[in-house]
Amino acid sequence: MLTPSVDMRPKTKTEAQSLMSQNKYAAAAYQSRDISFAVPHCCMLINQQLAQTTASQPPDLVLVFVAGYSPDVFETAMRRISELTKGRTVMGVTCQSLVAGGQEFEDTMGISIWAACWPEAQITPMTLELQTENGQSSFSGLPDAPWADDSVLIMFSEAYSFPADGMLEHLNNTHPGLRVLGGVSDSGLDASNARLMLNGEVYAQGAVAVRISGIEMQTVVSQGCRPIGDGMIVTDADRNVIASLGGRPAFAIIKEIYATLPTQDKARVERGLHLGIAMSELKDVYQYGDFLIRNVIGIDEQTQSITISDYIRKGRTVKFHIRDQFSASTELRNMLKMAINGADRLPQGALVFTCNGRGSHLFEQPHHDASLVKEVCGDIPASGFFAAGEFGYVGRANYLHGFTASIALFK
Repeated sequence: MLTPSVDMRPKTKTEAQSLMSQNKYAAAAYQSRDISFAVPHCCMLINQQLAQTTASQPPDLVLVFVAGYSPDVFETAMRRISELTKGRTVMGVTCQSLVAGGQEFEDTMGISIWAACWPEAQITPMTLELQTENGQSSFSGLPDAPWADDSVLIMFSEAYSFPADGMLEHLNNTHPGLRVLGGVSDSGLDASNARLMLNGEVYAQGAVAVRISGIEMQTVVSQGCRPIGDGMIVTDADRNVIASLGGRPAFAIIKEIYATLPTQDKARVERGLHLGIAMSELKDVYQYGDFLIRNVIGIDEQTQSITISDYIRKGRTVKFHIRDQFSASTELRNMLKMAINGADRLPQGALVFTCNGRGSHLFEQPHHDASLVKEVCGDIPASGFFAAGEFGYVGRANYLHGFTASIALFK
């Protein structure tokens, strides 16, 4: 069954004239069991949109999100997209669910394409791998030359052989201030179906990325949680096990907080408890984005300790958090508004990398994250995919997140 594509073309003459002088982005999507219908139709729309801008040239970057097809079909489609768009750099990833404009297509068969013309930007494509020699591991593929201060990195990785969190930690150390966006390919239960593509080459392992400098971009990382209880200091911790908070057993603190909660919030704690780690110890009042959210993955009633999904050291300020659709929606809306508040102009393009645990798994409202970006930022070319882990900049570093919407807004 064919589904009409998402068409980002201007609807009025006035809108078209405005885009002629400003817009340098394009996006299109198509759902079909036969990808041979989707590819030429989406590429036609991409080319038509870019022809209406002052750029009037092949796109400098084309990003392609391909959902539901076999690896050999993905490879053929990606090469066809490169031919039809004539993109100077073309990068793609397999997934299960797509973001296309203000819509989200979950567990689908289709493609979503996003393109940008950046005449003044510098774009460096790279293929990243983890290499091990003599018991020592290192990452290959990163350029040795100095990186521009305004560099951003868009990266897609596969889940089973490439340690994305290790790469992010490496980049935090070697290129402080760099912002990384993107996500881990989610191709279902069969890991062998995951594929990445960069400039005609298809990979089943590792990561592909583009470094971009010379553009204006803002990032929004919405982790979708709200705090419960008061802030506390970690007073005893070993790696990812927290023994005490504020000098008292960690589990005892959880029981006290739980006893004060209304019934609905108690149920949310039972479904999943999270710990927010403050990114700065210098604030008196914490706001959205001030905490790095990590899952509580274990509670030991005998030792009264808790285990979280990340290492933590003594002296850090933390707050317990819970996740629900209202909190996630409110946080994303407020963070988007904060990002554009006071800007001299609205974003003109967006990339949306949202978690496969969001969408209909978290929200009653369909197309939640995509439609909220459209509502706050306008009907701009936007694309992305549902990931098995999202890359995003929180505080002063990049992290691998879960249940998060990581969004790039381009001016």
